[in-house]
Amino acid sequence: MGFATGGRTFFLWGGCMMMHADDFRKNRYGLATGLRNGGYSDDMTLAAVAGAHKRLISSPPVAIFVHPLASDITFSRYWNYLRKQTFVLESYNSNVNWMMNRALFFVHCYCSWGYVSPFIMAFFHLAAALRFIFSSYPFNEASIRSGLMLVGRLAACTVIEVVSLWNLTRVEIKLCNALSPEESPLSFGQYNWGLVFIAMLVDNFLYPVSAIYSHFTQYIDWSGVRYHLKNGKITQLSVIVSSSGLRKVAQTSYRSIAN
Repeated sequence: MGFATGGRTFFLWGGCMMMHADDFRKNRYGLATGLRNGGYSDDMTLAAVAGAHKRLISSPPVAIFVHPLASDITFSRYWNYLRKQTFVLESYNSNVNWMMNRALFFVHCYCSWGYVSPFIMAFFHLAAALRFIFSSYPFNEASIRSGLMLVGRLAACTVIEVVSLWNLTRVEIKLCNALSPEESPLSFGQYNWGLVFIAMLVDNFLYPVSAIYSHFTQYIDWSGVRYHLKNGKITQLSVIVSSSGLRKVAQTSYRSIAN
């Protein structure tokens, strides 16, 4: 998934990024130092360094590749993935990095719950309309009618959104099949758009929950290791040995761990 395909951007995708080797060898702009002294998230840390020094970050359209998702994802695995995405916003090594992370935190939470809240309101409007139909209790018919109009507009916007997603997926499938002719071609029929829509609602509802949880807990479990943060830096590592407890193996600064 590309955050931007217009060439110049301020996002980095940590799983697929390239840079000049000399920038690390010479610690240019403090790249190596920034990662060594507390950067839990490599992409967010390097993006902040590049932004602070007005360096170019490019995301050319020809460098976008599809990342296949596993088909056996459980809720616990999904929640762990979501926690990883929100935990990186708690890690920083400079004021610029901190401001970028805080801005992403508030904007993403606002947009996520802003996306979900109309559907929650629509549910109550529909419930009120059904009670109006099957109840003899006097209701304000004008209010019910205006609520149903809002529900209808939301439904129209939802249809437009799903059709747009359908068209985007169609283009991506054609691109995948063209880039990987040796693989079995992807089929458009394997997508359940009802489940895709429900997944969007669940994801946008849970993202702020995960972000707030990460903010107050300040730790993440990743590949059997628990990372603890303090003031944006990793200060403690714990190895998870069982579901009943943790065995502490290190409690030191990230600088000492790196060295």
